[in-house]
Amino acid sequence: MNSNKKAMNSNKKAIIAAAAIMAVIASASMILGIQTQKSQHALAQTSNRTAASASGAITMLPMTKPVMVTPSQTTKKEFWINTVHFDGITSLHAAVANPLSAQNTPLHPAENPPANSTVPSGGGFRIVLPNKVGAWDFRSFTFAPDQIIVNQGDEVTLHFVGVQGVHHLITVDGVGTFPLNRGEIHTVSFIANSPGTITFLCSVHLPNMIGQILVLPKSA
Repeated sequence: MNSNKKAMNSNKKAIIAAAAIMAVIASASMILGIQTQKSQHALAQTSNRTAASASGAITMLPMTKPVMVTPSQTTKKEFWINTVHFDGITSLHAAVANPLSAQNTPLHPAENPPANSTVPSGGGFRIVLPNKVGAWDFRSFTFAPDQIIVNQGDEVTLHFVGVQGVHHLITVDGVGTFPLNRGEIHTVSFIANSPGTITFLCSVHLPNMIGQILVLPKSA
């Protein structure tokens, strides 16, 4: 009888011990599973960021707190305006090295100058016909910048800088006309006493070498 009781007690203790061990194993497995999922998720995010960087895709960075900026309230505005031109350099031949062209190895198809040009007259646009190696280009003159914003009552100073183009004849509405050659700087000043637009242009390179000054009205 005592032997049976001892055996039953031993079995109960073994069952309880086994249950405790199983509970510990289950808990450890659950914790390990959660940690593994987190690790896999972090690894996937890192892998995605690496793949995005490798593919040239934009990676979103954490948002930073905006910086508070107090705009200047000065009524004296100064601008530097450059005379420039854009050049579309090309060739009669496709992807051929060209020592006489700024675009030394064009990787685009062969191009021919337009047979019937729709370019307006005035000097602002220019097509240079192919040279002995087949290079030709299309040029467009402009100002940089070509749009300026000021406020009514501002004292405005414009520095015109001759960067590209041999010669310009520039007019600023209401101010005057003056010549400008490459390497020269000509400065004009005026007070924008009323809202509206003030045009500046080069009469040698019309119709596209034109800029505007937008004068905003005073706030009420």
